[in-house]
Amino acid sequence: MEFSPDNAIVLTGLFGYPVVHSISPAIHNSAYSEAGLDWIYLAFSVKPEDLEAAFRGFTALGGRGLNITIPHKREVMLLLDEVSEEARLIGAVNTVLFQDGLSRGYNTDGPGFVRALREERDFTLEGKRVCLIGAGGAGRAVAVQSSLSGIARIDIADLDNDRAEELSDWINQEIRADLSGIFRVGSREGDEIIATADLVVDATPLGLHPDDPISFDPALLNPGALVMDLVYNPPETPLLAAARDLGIDTLNGLGMLIHQAALSWEIWTGDAAPIEVMKQSARSALYEAGIKSIESRRARS
Repeated sequence: MEFSPDNAIVLTGLFGYPVVHSISPAIHNSAYSEAGLDWIYLAFSVKPEDLEAAFRGFTALGGRGLNITIPHKREVMLLLDEVSEEARLIGAVNTVLFQDGLSRGYNTDGPGFVRALREERDFTLEGKRVCLIGAGGAGRAVAVQSSLSGIARIDIADLDNDRAEELSDWINQEIRADLSGIFRVGSREGDEIIATADLVVDATPLGLHPDDPISFDPALLNPGALVMDLVYNPPETPLLAAARDLGIDTLNGLGMLIHQAALSWEIWTGDAAPIEVMKQSARSALYEAGIKSIESRRARS
């Protein structure tokens, strides 16, 4: 590792709004400690109107790397010197490297999704039929990366039908004709798409709260399918619990979070990330957050 700035401590961090519940500092700082690096990762709450000033300030401080989260993933692209091909295709940046006086943007969400499928469930996308519910930022990363990974088909649904259609059309025009289509959850066509999918991905916020409805009827699922919910806290959403009760394999979003973080870490450091340490610190951070949440509810009752 040849990076040796004048600063005693190398600065990395997260820009988002809000960031108070982020477990990324725990993940990255544990990895730095394991690797013996004198680096630090901090979460910065940056309002949309302050993004450019914060970005310039981070650059002036000699920062090495940034993760970018909601609501800045698209807007930050306007501030960068270079953008990777994957980030351009996805239309969003979640990782920035500052090196040799330049800022370069990447998107590790999509590759992190692929890595999580492979490493956590030995699932490869080649030749698979994918059903995606939710065409927002995370959903778009999943859709584009899946389409670049040799899938047979991807069908997309979103409450905003225009957003689903825009993403599907973009995939057909830029990656492969007739690779993607759209559907409405609850329609006869939608039921058939869910029932024949090899992989069903829920990229909606549903499941963050215990009383959230399930995005579709799990009884439709192919018994051999894999169901992935990008929500990672709670570890088991109502959708995943229902699918598990039916004997269907499930995966939450924690693996994707860890693997996209590992890819960011590798971009900044140039070395392989200590994945097992990152996993352990993520689980510990989620457990502590759960305890604090319980204590907070008790205090209010």
